[in-house]
Amino acid sequence: MTEGGGATVLVVEDDPTISDLLSYNLERAGYSVLQEGTGRGALERSMDPHLAVDLILMDLMLPGLDGMAASREIRRRRPQLPIIMLTARAERETLLEGFAAGADDYITKPFDVDELLARIGARIKNRRDRKESSPATPSDAVEAGTVRLDPNTHKLRTALGEVTLSPKEHDLFALLASFPGHLFPRKEIVESVWHQTYLPGSRSLDVHIRRLRKYLDRLRADISIETTRGVGYRLVIPTTGTAEDAGKENS
Repeated sequence: MTEGGGATVLVVEDDPTISDLLSYNLERAGYSVLQEGTGRGALERSMDPHLAVDLILMDLMLPGLDGMAASREIRRRRPQLPIIMLTARAERETLLEGFAAGADDYITKPFDVDELLARIGARIKNRRDRKESSPATPSDAVEAGTVRLDPNTHKLRTALGEVTLSPKEHDLFALLASFPGHLFPRKEIVESVWHQTYLPGSRSLDVHIRRLRKYLDRLRADISIETTRGVGYRLVIPTTGTAEDAGKENS
């Protein structure tokens, strides 16, 4: 099996049995694998310019610096590095906290190896596609109302401040901002941003939408993300009135 294409995955897991099992399957799939048992070690390795890590598989329950804290710091320093959470808990609060910390996806233990490999492969492919499609010169910023998105730094800005988006938050906002007022169906969004088959029971899209809305509120943006229940989302740029009026239908 060679679908890994030589990409490097950093496995962060303090249980040696699970770490070795993950590493074995990843290497069989063609990936180069680094293993780390602590959050602090994961942070140091992910920042090492000589290692060129392409994706991090992060356990949440780690000694010392836990997976949440490590992910949050890695996301701050390397906003485009994909992080997949490994968790034994699938409670909504845990997942929300993980996404807030900067994770792009999650998989629960015990995990299906084929599903895990598919999720890893999709995120690495998406990262490579973005690199290949990026010109050598800085990309044009995305603008919507008073909001400006820098695709090179993943920073969302208004005159009142800025926030750094995770890769999926960036791609989601860029998609909605590419056609303001257009209603994007949930299926289209998931397949465009996550590059996977849409599953009606998944809440990842909703979590990311809530995060973007919080950022827009924090930045006092004059745009809003509107929900059409059971269908999808659209970015609204009001031509009259206030941003507060435009956001009344948010849910």
